[in-house]
Amino acid sequence: MVFGLSSFRSASRLPTALLAIISALGCAPTAVRAADLDSVLAGQTNLTTFRELVKDHPNIFTNLSGITIAAPNDNAFDKLGNFDEWRQNKTHVEAVLKYHVMPQVVAMPSIIKGDSIWAPTLLTDPSFSPIKGGQRLILTKQPGGEVVFTSGFANRGTVIVEDIEWDKGLVQVIDSVMRIPENLESTARNAYHDMTAFLGALFATDLYKELILSQKDITIFAPTNAAFQTLAGTLSTLPKEELKSILRYHIVPGQVSQIWELKNASSLATAVGNHSIHILRHTNFIFANSAQVLQTDILIANGAVHLIDNVLNPKSNLTTPDVEAVSQKPVFTVEGTGTATATGTAAPTPWTEFLPCTVSCPVTEGVSTRTEGTAGATRSVVQGGGGSYFYEWGGGRGEVYGGCWGGDGDGVGGWGLGWVVGVDQGGWGKRCIDTPGFVFWFILWVS
Repeated sequence: MVFGLSSFRSASRLPTALLAIISALGCAPTAVRAADLDSVLAGQTNLTTFRELVKDHPNIFTNLSGITIAAPNDNAFDKLGNFDEWRQNKTHVEAVLKYHVMPQVVAMPSIIKGDSIWAPTLLTDPSFSPIKGGQRLILTKQPGGEVVFTSGFANRGTVIVEDIEWDKGLVQVIDSVMRIPENLESTARNAYHDMTAFLGALFATDLYKELILSQKDITIFAPTNAAFQTLAGTLSTLPKEELKSILRYHIVPGQVSQIWELKNASSLATAVGNHSIHILRHTNFIFANSAQVLQTDILIANGAVHLIDNVLNPKSNLTTPDVEAVSQKPVFTVEGTGTATATGTAAPTPWTEFLPCTVSCPVTEGVSTRTEGTAGATRSVVQGGGGSYFYEWGGGRGEVYGGCWGGDGDGVGGWGLGWVVGVDQGGWGKRCIDTPGFVFWFILWVS
C-alpha cells in the first residue's frame, strides 16, 4: 500500500489502533538515507580532481560526522598550474585537504547577508597551524547572496554549488583552492604590501622573532606604509627600546580577535604592560584608539591582522578619534618631510631596508639560503659571491652547498645578474652563471 501526501494528512484522523496496525505492517514513512561521500562527489561533473585526492588520502575523511567540506572544482585545481608536482607532496596535500574540512555543519542559508563567520578546520598540525583550535576559514555572505570563502594571502573562492548533502554532512563546491595562512612576513611580502614598513620595523628591533613568531595566538594592528611615511623623521630618531615599545603597543598576545569580537568600548591588552587598545565603533567604522581600521581579518599562521591608518602611541592620551574627519591626525609630533619630499614625490617607505634579503641582495662572500613555504610551492633565494639567485619548485625543500670559482665575480665591477640554469626537482650540481665570472652551486633537493 502506498500513501500519498493527502492520505497521510487523513491518517492523522484515524483511530490510534488503526495507526498502530499500519505502523506494524511497515507502512510508516521511511527516511531516505543520504549517499556516501564518494557517490556525492561522483555525481558532480566538476569535482573529478577533488574526488581523486579524497581517494588518495582516505584517512582524512574516515570516522567523521557533522562536517562541511569546501570542495574546489576542477577549474580551481587547473589554476594551480603545477598540479602534478603539487600532489606529489603528500604532507602538504593532506594539510590542504584538512584545511578544506570544517568540523561542523555550515549551511549557506544560515549565514546572514553582510556577516562573516570564522570556521575552524581540521588543520591542527602545529607545523601548519601554530594557533589554538586549528586554522580558520572566513565565510562571508555578499549583498547579492553569494558566499565567499577567504583563506591565507587573501585567496578567495565563491560557492558555486551549495549545501550538497551526504551522510556525514554537507559539501560546498568552491571555485578556488584555499591557501593555508602563512607567517606575517610571508603574508606581508606576497599579499599585503601595505604593511611592509611595519614588518621592517619589527625586524629592525628584533621583535619579529622575539614576539611575533613566538606567539601561538596573536592579534596585530598593523599601520599602513603611509602611516610610517608620515612619521619617518620622527620614529627614526627614537632610541631602539622606545621604538620597540611603540611596536609592542600594536600587538595583542594570547588571543585572536576577529572583527565581530571587537565590541564598542572594549579594550585589548597589548604587549606593553598596562597599556590597552580601546575600540570604538561608529556607524560602519571601527577605530583602534584614534586610528581607523581600514582592513580587517587578515589571516596569518598564528592569528589575525587588522590594518590601521595611523601609528599608535602608548604615551598618548588621545584615544578617541574624530569620527567626522576623513582621516585621523598622527598621535606623534611630525618631524621632517613626512609623506612628501620637496619635489612632491612620495617619501621612501621607511624600515624596509631591514627586511631580510629575498631577491637581488648582493653579498660579497659565503652562501646562504632563505626558504618560504607557500601553498603551491616552496621559494628560496640563494646568495653568494656575485649575486642573489631565486629558485622555485613545487613542494620541495632545498639545501645549498658550494662556493664560487674562477673569474672576477667578487671584484670591482664583477656584479651582474645571475640566473639558475636547468633547475628542477631531484638534481645535483646546478650551475649559476654570473658575469664575468662563474659561480657554481651544488643544490641538494629533498622532497
